[in-house]
Amino acid sequence: MTKASKYLIFGGGAVGSVFAWRLQKGGANVSVICRSNYEAVRDNGFKINSVKHGPGVFIPDNVYSTASEAVSNNQVYDFILVCSKSLPNIVNPAELVAPSVLNKKTVLVLMQNGIGIEQYFEEKFPQNPIVPVTVYVDSFQTELGHISHGNTSKLEYGIYKSEHADNEYNKLILEQFEHDLLAGDVESVILKNLQRARWSKVIWNATFGPVSVVAGKYNARELIRDPLANQLVRNAMKELIELSDVVTGEKTTELPPDEYISGIMHFTDNRKNAVVPSMLVDFQNKRPMEHQVIVKNPIDVANKLGIKVPVMETLYALLVLLEKKSLGSDKE
Repeated sequence: MTKASKYLIFGGGAVGSVFAWRLQKGGANVSVICRSNYEAVRDNGFKINSVKHGPGVFIPDNVYSTASEAVSNNQVYDFILVCSKSLPNIVNPAELVAPSVLNKKTVLVLMQNGIGIEQYFEEKFPQNPIVPVTVYVDSFQTELGHISHGNTSKLEYGIYKSEHADNEYNKLILEQFEHDLLAGDVESVILKNLQRARWSKVIWNATFGPVSVVAGKYNARELIRDPLANQLVRNAMKELIELSDVVTGEKTTELPPDEYISGIMHFTDNRKNAVVPSMLVDFQNKRPMEHQVIVKNPIDVANKLGIKVPVMETLYALLVLLEKKSLGSDKE
């Protein structure tokens, strides 16, 4: 991969657009698949207002509306960044991407939240390299094609599964991806035990997200400052910390759990703007929530290991019931 890498971004929303922009800035050839904002991006590109990188207009090398269209000229991509939400309870995410994967050497970069997201792609593409990513970015789409981005653009990633990490070809893949990210001024961290990073993030997402919805549309700061909600989040986090330690084979933290959780809450509470969990944003906009990969999959892992997670099970049940009512799927 000595020439400019060819990237396809599957999901040109708030997350995909920022990293697509930076990859192109670094010299990569970048195509984007858009959905609701397709016409706006096709006609005008992305207008991005970034605290970290400054304002800019990002014109992708190509803009497509479907995965099939992205390979209509038999184009083979070096990397496909999957930036769409993972909703396997509705549709297999690997099936959505499948039309754009024409070569077994195409690297599938999974920029999605949750636990167990890799299994769908491993089953569909057993020969393709898979790179799960833990994404840290503060961005949102203010209107179609307009992106507001803050100070953070960081990716932690590694080869799935870790026993393949020392394979020479896989090393080259990670080196090329890191090169392309750094060239675009994206903070890049290669990890061998990626699952620890993913579980650390799910400790936040699988607690603040569901509680923000079931409590009645509270943002994270409001939850932290309410004693009852604060304790509920803490109890859920303790369950996930215990589970994470067993699954990853490493301690989530050397600190006592209560002290570690207090640190998370202090950091979240002191963010410049109150954090609104993406799960709550989806609920408010009557969109399906990522409760399968963020909440249910960890619960399933716990059940297989014989670890009790009653708080998480309760949150999941309430979350699904609220979603059914919100989306009207509780009716015959």
